[in-house]
Order: sequence, then C-alpha cells, then structure tokens
Amino acid sequence: MGRPHTEFIAAQRLPWEKVPGDARADCQAKILSIDPERGDCSLLVRYPAGWRRGAEVLGCDEELFVLDGDLTIDGHPYREHGYAFLPAGHGRRDAASRHGAVVLTFFSAWPRLASTAIKSNAPAIQGLDSIAMDWDTKDIDPGLAFMGIRRKTLRVNPEFNQRSTFLIATAPHNHPKGWKCPTLTHPCVEECFMLGGDLTGPQGVLHTGTYFWRPPDVPHGPFGSLNGSLSLIRFVYGRHINVWGKEDVPYTFTPEHRPVLPAHLAALGREPYRGTMPY
Repeated sequence: MGRPHTEFIAAQRLPWEKVPGDARADCQAKILSIDPERGDCSLLVRYPAGWRRGAEVLGCDEELFVLDGDLTIDGHPYREHGYAFLPAGHGRRDAASRHGAVVLTFFSAWPRLASTAIKSNAPAIQGLDSIAMDWDTKDIDPGLAFMGIRRKTLRVNPEFNQRSTFLIATAPHNHPKGWKCPTLTHPCVEECFMLGGDLTGPQGVLHTGTYFWRPPDVPHGPFGSLNGSLSLIRFVYGRHINVWGKEDVPYTFTPEHRPVLPAHLAALGREPYRGTMPY
C-alpha cells in the first residue's frame, strides 16, 4: 500500500498516542506517517523521565534524531540534535533517558522486538553530534543555488553510495531568480521535518515542527525562505536524482494554504498552525 502523500502537516496538531509495535510500548508517539501494511513509519517518540531498557534486538532499522532531552544507548549520549542509525539486528546492551526526551524516529518496518539477530549490511552510526559537524556546500544543484543551501550529511545509503539523511539550511530572503523556476521530481521518496525557520512552497508556509512525506515522481516547488530554514531531509526507497520540469512556475512568499493530506489528517491541516509549541 505504501504511505500516502502528506504535504504538509504541523506535528503540533497531532495527538500523542501508543507507539506502533511492541519495541517502545512504554513510550508515546505522534505518528507523522505510516505504511499500515509494512509498518515502516516516521514518529515523534516521547520517552518519559527515568526510562530504562536492558539488552534488546529490533527487527527493523531505527534511525533517530533527538529534538529535546537526553537519551543514552550503549554508553553513547544523545542530546539535542544527536543522531544514530541502528540497523535491524543491531544488539543493544542498554538504553536510558534520565530527564526524558522527544526523538524524531524512523523505523523501516513495524518496530518490534526480535528474538534473534537479523543480518543487515547497513553499518551502524552511533553517537553523532550534528551540532559539532561542519557545514558543506559540495554538489549543490546549480538550479537550487539561489537558496543558499548548506548541508550536514548524517548517513550515506550504502546501496546507492549517496547521502540519504542530512540536515539542510537555507539562507533568508531566498527565492527563484525573477520569482519563477521549474518544478522538481525525484524517483524516490523525499521526507522532511522542519527544525527551525520557515520554508515556503506552493502548498503554503512550513514552520518549525512541520512534516511532509512525498512519494516518488511528485512534482514540487518552487521553494524559498523569508527568514531562513533548518530541516532534516531523508531520501528513501530509491536513488535520489533531481529531474527538472520544462516550464517555469511563478513563486510567491504568500501562497494560499492548501496542503495535500490523506483523509485522516485533512481536518488537522485545514488551517495554518499559529501556536508556539515546537512540535
């Protein structure tokens, strides 16, 4: 079935509920998107203060990025903007959160505990402090140069030998030259969670806490930013290639709010979120 096109939803409007599967049954989650058949999902997971877990093995990949609080896994501390990728079958000795945490989490299948280790060719990434990393501007598509893009690569997909998870920052006051440019498509899924600032596209203005899941080959853009932005981006289920449209599309910083949402989220995304909660 796959996940429905969600572009975009403010996480602040989503309810806290039970985490799917049994791997985090003692935590709460905001479900950003989920495949109801395969169980792969993107969540905000809320760990309570004093949370603790002993040795375990998950039957799926777990990719995590700490938004707030603290989390320790196998002695590796993760605080604000700490990152890890733990492949399916990765054995964990222990995990804990002293003060509690809210963690942006991506599971590649139903987040369930496994009784035996599952072999995975993907290497683990542990204890990455993204704040301490340097920004880079390598290999920026010339068609996106107007955005003033800088990136921090968190994970490289070994199947395609290209970045699959990264932070991206854009400059303030960026917009297409002449206020128009073509749309883009990718032969893979693009997923985004806004960490700060604003990003404006044809469906409206994305602010901190906004999320989208865009299936392959969906035309999108143009995008720009009035105040600058910081986002976490994932390219999954295919190779990332930028395919430009042939005709220019007009751009504005004041588009109509008209997100593309599945039926179960339509009522939550009818109006722009104007509160002050971060997620």
